[in-house]
Amino acid sequence: MGETQAAVEKEFDAIVNNFDTVLKSTTDEWNAELKAAFTPNNGRYSGYVPTLVTTDESVKRLYHSAVMSALYFRRTTPHSVYGTTYVTLMPRYWETTTFLWDISLSAMLLSMLDPEILKRMMETWMTLDVYKHFGTEYLTGAGVGPWYSVNDYAMSRMAKEYLRWTGDKAWLDKTVNGKKVLDYLISYAENWRKLDKNKHGLADYGGVTNLLEAVSSYVHEVAGLNAANVYNLRFVAELLEYKGQKDKATAMRKEAEELGKRVLELYVEGKGIWKCKLPDGSYNEVHHCYDFGTTLMNIGDMLKPKQKKEMVEFFKRELQTPTWMRALSTKDLDVTFSIRPDHQWTGAYCSWAALALSGLYVAGETDVALDWMKGLAKTSMQGPFGQAHFSEVFWQPESNGSALKATSDQPYINDWACVSGCNYLEPIVDSIFGINAGLFDGIKAKPQFGKFDAKAELRNINYQGKVYKADKNGVKSS
Repeated sequence: MGETQAAVEKEFDAIVNNFDTVLKSTTDEWNAELKAAFTPNNGRYSGYVPTLVTTDESVKRLYHSAVMSALYFRRTTPHSVYGTTYVTLMPRYWETTTFLWDISLSAMLLSMLDPEILKRMMETWMTLDVYKHFGTEYLTGAGVGPWYSVNDYAMSRMAKEYLRWTGDKAWLDKTVNGKKVLDYLISYAENWRKLDKNKHGLADYGGVTNLLEAVSSYVHEVAGLNAANVYNLRFVAELLEYKGQKDKATAMRKEAEELGKRVLELYVEGKGIWKCKLPDGSYNEVHHCYDFGTTLMNIGDMLKPKQKKEMVEFFKRELQTPTWMRALSTKDLDVTFSIRPDHQWTGAYCSWAALALSGLYVAGETDVALDWMKGLAKTSMQGPFGQAHFSEVFWQPESNGSALKATSDQPYINDWACVSGCNYLEPIVDSIFGINAGLFDGIKAKPQFGKFDAKAELRNINYQGKVYKADKNGVKSS
């Protein structure tokens, strides 16, 4: 690429005639970038990620693939109104757009690696109407696309990850566009009330366009995002208690508990799946992975052991494949609606396997999760995770048996790489090493190693300005 044909030809000749030198230079630059991501005070990022030391090549590969997803999607250019940002998809669709949903799934890794940029991104979205757009375009800063129903949860999730890892409590009092950050976070937690249009005590997220787009039955009062509202309320309750507003914090926790109980009423006993409640009070039963992961992650403490067991059996029976998964079961009545592999039966979105791994650990299925990681690690050998991969039982797998990246052509329209591959850091840090990085009460750990490498360590963990190390015995100051 260049401004004139002559300039392009000159650049081309320079590369072709000095290929070995150019290759070495490029390789050295990427190696320096990779090294910087794990190095304190590296001069490239505002933070760094912990170093995983293990003989388990599958877990190591998933961990490093998560980091690579962040490096691949970082953009620094004088043409951007932000200078530096992280985009969502490459290389065909939405190349300059950042979606709130995908960054929220990447939030733990970005909170460690580049917290200052993540904070700037959140503040940008606070000045934007997050009920009108799904993201922003980095060249102009303009809002892009329609509202996505996940946005309240996305903003809350990003903020919690940023706050718990950095300890930047002063940020809560910062004024952004005439309003304090804490007040924004409260508004995200309380917004579900405005969406309770049917007076069922649950947020109604409308039709297919605002939700999964490719699953027509996953509409209105869905379990996953109402479980996410419980997360939002609990998060804000912690902030309010820290700020001395104990009565309001108690009220928020009570509201979360009551909302969680209503979400549990959507569970389909004996099947391990969840219903969507419609405005007229009827229901759709939906065999989708999003409810599997988000309910276990956000209200897993409210689920009975029997329910968790049923959910895991559903996942193993209808969604899991050797090296990937289906987003929607082939037993679901909606399978004729679409063949998009990010949300339908033909495959699954980049981050759904990571979310499912975290859910399996919440359910106590350490061996099921660890065994599956070996297959997922094979799929990661195609470069950064794709926006979606085809289930290997739907489409011819790669030569190593792994799930092929979905094509960007119609009717599949899924891009070659997606930033939320960052999400694979979470089940390793939060679940295997069991790290609980608290907002205000320090860092603790309840490891779930199972059959994982007993000598593995997570070194150089930066928690609120202090360095820690984790292993099978827990976490301690380093």
